[in-house]
Amino acid sequence: MAGKETFVANKGSAEAGKAVFLQVYNEETKMPMELQEKLLLEILADNADTEIGRKYGFGEIKTIDEYRKRVPVAVYDDFAPYLERMKDGEKNVLTAYAFNHMNTTSGTVGNPKYVPMTDRQQNVFLKYNFLYNNGLKAELLPEEWMKGKIFCTSEGTCTTLDNGITIGCASAKNAEFLQDPDSAQGRMLKAIFTSPVEAMVPQEGTDTKYLHIRFALMEPDVTGVVTGFYNMLAHLFQYLADNYEMIIDDIEKGTIDESVVMPESVRDALLKQIKPMPERAAELREAFAEGPDKPFLKKIWKNLVYLNGAGGDGLAIYDEKIREKFSGGLVHNIYAGITASEGLWSVPAGVDTLDSILAAGSAFMEFLPVEEGDDFSKAVLMDELEEGKIYELIITNYCGFYRYRMSDAVKVTGFINKTPLVQFMYRVNKTISVALEKTTEVALDQTARRAADEMGFFLSDYCVYPNPDETPGRYDFLIEPGFEDLGKLSVDKLKECIYKHLSEANPRYAYAVEHDQLAIPEVLILQPETGILYREMMIFRGTNPSQLKPVHVIANERQRKFFFGLVEE
Repeated sequence: MAGKETFVANKGSAEAGKAVFLQVYNEETKMPMELQEKLLLEILADNADTEIGRKYGFGEIKTIDEYRKRVPVAVYDDFAPYLERMKDGEKNVLTAYAFNHMNTTSGTVGNPKYVPMTDRQQNVFLKYNFLYNNGLKAELLPEEWMKGKIFCTSEGTCTTLDNGITIGCASAKNAEFLQDPDSAQGRMLKAIFTSPVEAMVPQEGTDTKYLHIRFALMEPDVTGVVTGFYNMLAHLFQYLADNYEMIIDDIEKGTIDESVVMPESVRDALLKQIKPMPERAAELREAFAEGPDKPFLKKIWKNLVYLNGAGGDGLAIYDEKIREKFSGGLVHNIYAGITASEGLWSVPAGVDTLDSILAAGSAFMEFLPVEEGDDFSKAVLMDELEEGKIYELIITNYCGFYRYRMSDAVKVTGFINKTPLVQFMYRVNKTISVALEKTTEVALDQTARRAADEMGFFLSDYCVYPNPDETPGRYDFLIEPGFEDLGKLSVDKLKECIYKHLSEANPRYAYAVEHDQLAIPEVLILQPETGILYREMMIFRGTNPSQLKPVHVIANERQRKFFFGLVEE
């Protein structure tokens, strides 16, 4: 149960974070370009004697303009040979900053990408992620959030190379602190988080869904939930809705159902940590008295204050699913800023808003208007951004990436003092362009959600396949309705509805159809929980669940075969 130790840990992190939050909000936002210039020149000076620093003459560069003239815009493949040498232990290649860990990206196709987690980059995450977020909660949420535990879904394992460098996602590295209960970080995480180390640093073959949910349910005083992406939360809460009776039985008896998959050594270790909890089981049965079809989060955790993770935009259907089916709109949302394995670029602007504040002290940033394509001469700086326009991010950071093209598109939504507010829009390399129509994932998401609203069915998930085998080309929309709506939909009416809303979301698409460059879309119905099944398959194949993003654009043959194989007859 949450107690004094939990409150002390939360209160301590809140007090430390409050100063950072106020500094960023009230001071850094007034001087973004001063921070940007200082950061860039510091990185160049510190790395002047690296291989890349000598190649581009970092030591001679004294201005932002000079840097942009000397150093070309790059993609990951430009850095890959250097990163492989760094992985092998070679020093002063891309960066002079010390590092002993390399983050792996969330991509699931092709070779993994490696990002050095330098000591300087760790400090960026500490300030703008951990401390700022706790300061935001201290300033903007009721004090109750400090009094309970956090249900954190992070998990993952790291591989240690012969040279001592660890390889894995950032969340896996953080979770490993739990394995050292004598460290300050280990004690704090154990006091705050509900999940056991067996869930956050899992052995192969462990059903972590069960462990995360079961241990969180054992704790009545959960006040916050933290995740990477809202689709993971939606899947976990759906798992609870499907299995609440079995899980509550286990909590009552102090057992682990035999159907739950895990190595026997893990089962034995967990059984030593748990005991029968008949009173908590009775509370949970009362919470589910109306069944799992009614929002239940505030029933099982009466003091739950907030959910925190990446939501909105391409994840909006999961955000809506959580609000409609699980939270009932009674819980605050703290939407994560723009962050990735390569770094962090913005922080939440507040509570229950998708706006985030560009973090001028986290990385040097350039912004290419998306309509300019690959004309990097049109890239602008933070003080040149215009409200309402969409830009692609180009970053220079403490990881050893210089003018790195992120492929993340952000929209400027306003300003705080002199610093822009932004929202993540889409991945530039995830657009569909069969006939130069450039349909973004945001347009696809709006189309699917608006069609579901108009036709009155629950949209559980969807994906789109740009079908090149038809003449002219065609979009195949694969729609996964809620189980209760299966068999009730008119595919012909849904096709008309999707075509209408997609034409509104992307006029270029409508033009292509009108001029016989594209055919009207096809609509296919997916079996219930197809999205969840794909997620489980990828986890089985070794993808870290904390990094798994939903498939909304089918991008390879494996995905095509999987989703089309689960179309309803």
